[in-house]
Amino acid sequence: MPKIASNPKTANVNIRLLPEMKAEAERVFSYHGLTLPEAVTVFINHACHVGGFPFDLRGAPHTDAESLEALQEAVQLMNDPTAKRFRNVDELFADCLEIDDEECWAFASAI
Repeated sequence: MPKIASNPKTANVNIRLLPEMKAEAERVFSYHGLTLPEAVTVFINHACHVGGFPFDLRGAPHTDAESLEALQEAVQLMNDPTAKRFRNVDELFADCLEIDDEECWAFASAI
């Protein structure tokens, strides 16, 4: 692996974040004396060094009833050949316009 510090930085990475997430990340990283781009560089450098994520990806299991019910419904829909399928978000929104369903719009607005 090349020495990161001695190579000029010529590649760009663009990411989209919620504004409040970006502001919180900038606050957290500035506490440690880093800008957001510097923190991203540290993350990527460490990930390359360890050959993967530099932290444990295991999270707390979602065991509340609503989450389990939603997961079960998702599995049923995935296995239901008659369930509606959309190739992209535009198709989903078009379907919502056709049926004018309040629940559909609530879901579509959340994504």
